Amino acid sequence: MGYGKSKYKTFTVTPTVQASPDYSDGDVLFSPTEIPEFFTSKNSSAQIVSLFVIDKVAANTSDFTLYFTHSATSFGTVNDTADVAIGAIEEVQATIPIVGADWISGNLDNANTCMLTDPASDGIGSLVSSYNWARTSFSTSLYIVGIADETINVASTSDLIIKIGVKYL
Repeated sequence: MGYGKSKYKTFTVTPTVQASPDYSDGDVLFSPTEIPEFFTSKNSSAQIVSLFVIDKVAANTSDFTLYFTHSATSFGTVNDTADVAIGAIEEVQATIPIVGADWISGNLDNANTCMLTDPASDGIGSLVSSYNWARTSFSTSLYIVGIADETINVASTSDLIIKIGVKYL
């Protein structure tokens, strides 16, 4: 890291979700959402060291999985069964599952929160790179996609807020 640059950074993502109908297990929760300037250069790597999720539906402690990809790879139609093309799967660099036991429920009147920091579980500590698996495409952006792992009710298109803690390598 150069002079004056931090080794750590936090990114906040508010993906667009559909307010209705309810999502089913295996549905695409939200389309690939770009995290611009995630990487310090087009030939660098980072480690995901923490994940903090806010769900503004106070009743929700939903199970879903986050997929981190090199490009805006389509996972299928939002609120429909995930249907990733075989050639696109290689763009996935890491997954982080969120399960019911991860949520702190009831401490806030209007939301539930989830914080993952343990590198021994759930994808925390995953390494992601600014280039694709074949090293033929380079970018400073990373993309995030969500897949529902159970029936999920969403009240507003901005119900999820995802904060990603990164350590640059």
